[in-house]
Amino acid sequence: MDKKTLSLRVLLIVVCFCVGCICFYQINRSYDPLARYPYVTEENRDIILEKLDSEDIDYLITQQIKPETFLPFIDEPDFDLHNAYLYSAAKSVQDASNDYIVNFVNKYRQNFSRDILVTLLKHYTYVDLTTFYENEAIFNENLELVSDPSLPYVILNENSTVYKYVPSDLVSVSSVSVRSEVASNLQSMIQDFGSVMNNEVSLDLAQGYLSYEAIMEEYVQLNNRIPDQINDYMLPAGQNEFQLGFTIGLQEMDEWINLCIENNVYVTRDYSTVLENLSDTARLKMDWLLENAYRYGFVIRYPEGKESTTNQLYQPFVLRYVGQQTARQMHDKDVCMEEMTFEEELN
Repeated sequence: MDKKTLSLRVLLIVVCFCVGCICFYQINRSYDPLARYPYVTEENRDIILEKLDSEDIDYLITQQIKPETFLPFIDEPDFDLHNAYLYSAAKSVQDASNDYIVNFVNKYRQNFSRDILVTLLKHYTYVDLTTFYENEAIFNENLELVSDPSLPYVILNENSTVYKYVPSDLVSVSSVSVRSEVASNLQSMIQDFGSVMNNEVSLDLAQGYLSYEAIMEEYVQLNNRIPDQINDYMLPAGQNEFQLGFTIGLQEMDEWINLCIENNVYVTRDYSTVLENLSDTARLKMDWLLENAYRYGFVIRYPEGKESTTNQLYQPFVLRYVGQQTARQMHDKDVCMEEMTFEEELN
């Protein structure tokens, strides 16, 4: 074999070797676990490959989860990539340590979606949510936590609760607290009533917003008095609408309840004797409110004739603020909140 032929063969071998190396490099690149992940960098590649297994990497790529969503939590012992969006959302709304957030989300994941978790954390603390899931929800499986208790048309009953929610915008009106959007119309109603009565009679408020603890105390006291009738007059803490900041009670509220108890209205559902024994001032206020409260955005929360719908006895001195337009509709249609469709009002 001459030198020229030998040289050509060597050259061919070298070329084939180089081509083989290039092909191997390309094939190797195509099998890079993160080749299809556009957010990989030299800084995050190693930790991603170290902390995530092949299934996690497939999920990472499929969902195109950005590094800032999961990397802050990746070192936590119980980190689960499938909950990364929940971890990130929770921390953005209500800060806590990363390990606390990971443990909280992992444990209670079945109770919320990402959007619901965001809403919950705007109104409840991690501690309150934890104690609710660990206690209230276990003892009463039918009890549902209202995710956004700030909405104006929330209806509370034996199956719904706002637990220890406290409105963020409470203001004081005539020594009671109400939501800020209620204040102006409430003041107007009080002032206009006083003017009509030549300031000889006034709408005196006994209750506005009440805390979870205050309602619990009142509930226990009334329950000791009428244990078999309690829920027809008052709902327990968390399920009581005085906790929302949209509900007010006039001073005559106690007089009405006492007369109802004395006259066994719980059984008879007959308020005639109660009305006969009600003070003249209380009847005057009651009649005026029935005719005029809607003009200021208030409705009788538990009206007469709707007991089977509200599951509460008639309480003419308990008012709920729903806004003037809605109150007028409810007054004209003679309906209670449970009979209203509020979707259009909320949009």
